[in-house]
Amino acid sequence: MEKVKTKNLKKYFYVWGKVIKAVDGVDISINGGEIYALIGESGSGKSTLGKLILKLLEPDEGEIFFDGVNITNFTKEMMRPFRRKMQMIFQDPYTTFNPIYKIGTQIFEVVKFHKVVESSMVEDYVVQLMRILTLHPDILRKYPFQLSGGQLQRCAIVRAISLQPEFLICDEIVSALDVSIQVQIIELLKVLKNEFNLTVLFITHDIGVAKRIADKAMVMWAGKIVESGSIEKICYEPEHEYTKKLINSVLSIKI
Repeated sequence: MEKVKTKNLKKYFYVWGKVIKAVDGVDISINGGEIYALIGESGSGKSTLGKLILKLLEPDEGEIFFDGVNITNFTKEMMRPFRRKMQMIFQDPYTTFNPIYKIGTQIFEVVKFHKVVESSMVEDYVVQLMRILTLHPDILRKYPFQLSGGQLQRCAIVRAISLQPEFLICDEIVSALDVSIQVQIIELLKVLKNEFNLTVLFITHDIGVAKRIADKAMVMWAGKIVESGSIEKICYEPEHEYTKKLINSVLSIKI
């Protein structure tokens, strides 16, 4: 079943008299229960597309559908019931959390606000999720600066998963981490996808990382989707010249 769909989606920015076509007429269709990779270089429009889908940015043109519902013109109030269902994890975990509050406080408040579980059960519920992501519950009593990048990114995943979303956008969430930690996060996402029946849009510039995690992939260049299909087809039988350049530019890639 189609979980997310866009039609002719556009977002332009005007900088110093120039038009930046960040997203330029994008049509995508994402089926439920699968992991899609959105691959492209920095500046290709990937993150902007992700924010448009979640309506963190408003499109200039086009339409956005979630579970068949056209949410394009929904107000913030109308979007509120959808916020639990649609979550995003950002690249830099240190900007995800407020540095002056403990990790636990920030996750507990989100769960309480959305009334995911009874108030008396919130801490036990979050601790259970922490264990799934191989995090010690003591981390909940620490501040963001006391954690490593890998630990903090896992905490960001816990906060997103705590709302029991149906659709999760991961925006370059492993790009700043060591390779060994990247692998751990990718394997955890696979487990979570099956555990919670998630649909995932995994944004990355690294086609090798995409190969490790995705079922299907879309390649974005200059605000447009230039190629899409199964991850095997994209990696082994690329058709667009840009896709071929992406593969050739990663000399150490093992796919």
